[in-house]
Amino acid sequence: MRVNGHRGEIHGVVLAHARARGVDVRLGVNVVRYFEEEGLAGVETEDGQRLTADVVLAAEGVRSRGRKLVLGFEDRPQPSGYAVFRTWFAADELLRNEKTRHLVENGDSHTGWIGEDVHFLAAAIKGGREMSWVCTHRDEGSIEESWQFPGKIEDVLKVVNGWDPVVVELVKLTPPERLFDYKLVFRDPLPTFISPKARTALIGDAAHPFLPTSIQGASQAMEDGVVLAACLDKAGKDKVQEAVRVWERIRYERVHKIQQTGVATREQWHKADWDAIWKDPESMHLKREAWILNFDAEADAYASYDAVRDELEKGQAS
Repeated sequence: MRVNGHRGEIHGVVLAHARARGVDVRLGVNVVRYFEEEGLAGVETEDGQRLTADVVLAAEGVRSRGRKLVLGFEDRPQPSGYAVFRTWFAADELLRNEKTRHLVENGDSHTGWIGEDVHFLAAAIKGGREMSWVCTHRDEGSIEESWQFPGKIEDVLKVVNGWDPVVVELVKLTPPERLFDYKLVFRDPLPTFISPKARTALIGDAAHPFLPTSIQGASQAMEDGVVLAACLDKAGKDKVQEAVRVWERIRYERVHKIQQTGVATREQWHKADWDAIWKDPESMHLKREAWILNFDAEADAYASYDAVRDELEKGQAS
C-alpha cells in the first residue's frame, strides 16, 4: 500500500485506531530514563512515574534516551553538512496567485527543482487544500543544543535567488510563522538495535535516521513496528526476548541498505552532471525500486521467523 499525505494525518489515524482498541495512550509525558531488570523493561518519566512492560520500544528519534541503554554509553548525532527548510500551510493564497495556482488546483501533486548543491520539493496535499515544501541546502551550523530553528523567508530567498519564478513566489507566499529550519544529522550505523537483555528495542530514527532524500524514514519506522508485532505474535508472551532478537536480525541489513539510498539520491541531485542529464533526462528520476516499495514486511517476517530463530540458536550454541 502506498499513501500520499501529511504524516500528521497518519499519526491521527494510528492514534484513533490505538484508542479504539483500548491502548493506554499518554501524550505530553517526558521519558527521562530507560531501564531493564530480570523479566521486565521500563521507563521513568519526568514526573516520577515508573512504567514497566515485557518489552519497551524507544521511538523518540535521533536523540532517544533509549540509545544509552542499548549502546552502553551516551552518543551524539553528527551534523551532515545540510539542513532543510520545511513548511506546510493552507493553499488559499497559492490558488489565488497565477504563478502558483497550477501547483494546487488539480489536487495532490509533486513538483521538484534542482540547483547547485540544493533541491526544492513542493507537494500539494489533502486534495490541493494544503501545500508542503522542503528545501535541502548546505549548512555548517552546530547541533549541540537543538536541531530545529524558526526559518526565515529571506534566507530561503537567498538560496533560490535566480530560480524559477514559481519557486520564488511560493516562498514569498509562505506564512513566516510556519517555516522551520531543521538540521539534518546522521549517526554511524549502530552495532545493535536492542538492549543486552533484549527487552528494549530502538525503532525508527532512534535506530536508523534517514535523510529526507530516501523518502523512506516513516515507511521504515512502520516496517519496524509491523515486523516486531509479527515476531512477538510468533514467539508468544513467554519468548519475548527471542522475538526481539529475531526482529533485529530480520530488520538490520534491509534497513541499512535502504538508508544508503538517501545519500545516493542527494549526491545524484546535488552534484548533477547537466550535460549527461540533457542526454538522458530519465537518469534524474527518483529511483523507486521494487525491492523497497513492493515488499510485504509482515508476510516476510512470518515466513522467515523460524529460520532466523534457528540460525540465532546455532550461533549461540557454537
